[in-house]
Amino acid sequence: MTSYHLPYFGEIDLTQLKEYYDIEIKWNERKLNIDLNFGGKTISEEEIEKVKIFLDNIGKFDTQNKNHILDDFETQPSMTVDYINFYLDEFDDDELSEIIGINDKQISKEIQLLNQLKLVRIGFYPDEKYDSERYAIFDYSIYLDGEPSNQLLVVIIDKNGELDHITWES
Repeated sequence: MTSYHLPYFGEIDLTQLKEYYDIEIKWNERKLNIDLNFGGKTISEEEIEKVKIFLDNIGKFDTQNKNHILDDFETQPSMTVDYINFYLDEFDDDELSEIIGINDKQISKEIQLLNQLKLVRIGFYPDEKYDSERYAIFDYSIYLDGEPSNQLLVVIIDKNGELDHITWES
């Protein structure tokens, strides 16, 4: 047995992987779900160490991803613009006022909504059985009534920690 201690997950047998591991942690005063997805039964220590680097640097990746989201928002059209416009189109002022300062004239409603995005899930796909461009998936949501919305702004990162693309899922 070749075991490896992975932050949050504990000991994982690199020669007898399960297909799916998941854990819920408290991060930035909120729940954060993290899952590992494997297509095969084994993974090298070198490859699992890449996952460890991501796990050890969640805050760094969160900041980086929010910068990617802001850059995407400033490029129109974009998935981020569509995502934000969904809230502006679907919610009336009363509903929006529960999320943002609707009467704040100094910061646009769009930027206020962007500032409400919270990381709710990270999914890892660290082996070659999956598309190599989809290494880490960071799901962001806006909280409604204390719970994350089912509308997700998804930042997909490659195994080098670089942005692959941003998409919107529900």
